[in-house]
Amino acid sequence: MQIKVTTSIDPYLKASFEATKSIHNKSFSEILEEGIRQILDEVSPLESVRLTILQREQELSEFRSKLAELEVLEKQRKASKRDETETNPDIERYLEDFRNKKFSEHIESALKMLKNGSQPNWKHMAPMYQFSNEKEFRQWFIEKMNREGVIIS
Repeated sequence: MQIKVTTSIDPYLKASFEATKSIHNKSFSEILEEGIRQILDEVSPLESVRLTILQREQELSEFRSKLAELEVLEKQRKASKRDETETNPDIERYLEDFRNKKFSEHIESALKMLKNGSQPNWKHMAPMYQFSNEKEFRQWFIEKMNREGVIIS
């Protein structure tokens, strides 16, 4: 959190500071804060630590509130997506048809990999099948193999 501070300063000092701005690349408020921190460190190191802790706690609080807002937005987005799917069964049928088609295209290579003792790249394949996560996709793929009677020998 920042507050506005009005101060008086020697005009020659200010002019010198502004003239060397291209060298130090700092604003007047940054220099002022650095100076205050240095004095606090010299006079009362504990006070400086307390100030730093308070600032970090404030930043943490702001991050937590932003995170909470993002979580609420994510829940709203998921609920909206779920409502959209529930109200339109055609989407579910299209998605299942799409996944079945992809399954028939990839089953041969996946079987070959599984027979050789390696694993398909589930993480890469999940988005191709319109799954939101790898675990859900892997479970669907294995269940689909079982329903189709595909046996790994």
